Amino acid sequence: MCREVCSSIVSVQRGALVGTNKNPVQVNEVRFAGQRKFNRGRFLVGDYPALSEDSDTEIDNARNHGQRIDGPWVFGLLNSEELQYFVVERRNHNTSIPIVQREEQHGSTIHSDEWPAYANLANLGYTDLTVNHQHNYVDPESGAHTRGIERSWLEEKMKIMRSRRSVPRQHLQSHLDYFAWKYIRKNEKDLFVSFLRDIRTVYM
Repeated sequence: MCREVCSSIVSVQRGALVGTNKNPVQVNEVRFAGQRKFNRGRFLVGDYPALSEDSDTEIDNARNHGQRIDGPWVFGLLNSEELQYFVVERRNHNTSIPIVQREEQHGSTIHSDEWPAYANLANLGYTDLTVNHQHNYVDPESGAHTRGIERSWLEEKMKIMRSRRSVPRQHLQSHLDYFAWKYIRKNEKDLFVSFLRDIRTVYM
């Protein structure tokens, strides 16, 4: 029930992200990959792929104790006030652009890396400032960076795939919604009291 409440609250926030020069929306994606023990359907930790997460190459790495699984990818959008995660099967233009158009207001400022899937954002009415991670963490001219969303990946992926040991694929979105809920409630003095209010909002 706890994650259901968080998912309901987070869903209300969707579709209204605004990126400005002072508070841009950072977009990025990460592969939540692991392996299946005895070829069953849970994500396990350890033995991460040697492939860069910038690759869409299929992974086939069967071992005696299990078989590598490919994905899923998680696409994220973040500014100083809101965080949104979406579990997707592919990291490509046809997946990421519709999410941006649906969730972020037209004309917003976006910070992204130079992944080709984002190449058309400027033509769609967004101000897309990019950083080339092969050369800089922060673009020296525009100041563009994706450090905030990348830091969230590190924290959430570690908690989900290490602390919890395994997460059924069908529950991954609700786990991510929980972290998104914590982010949008980060300025609350008491998260528990805030959660009780949200329960009332959802069920009453």
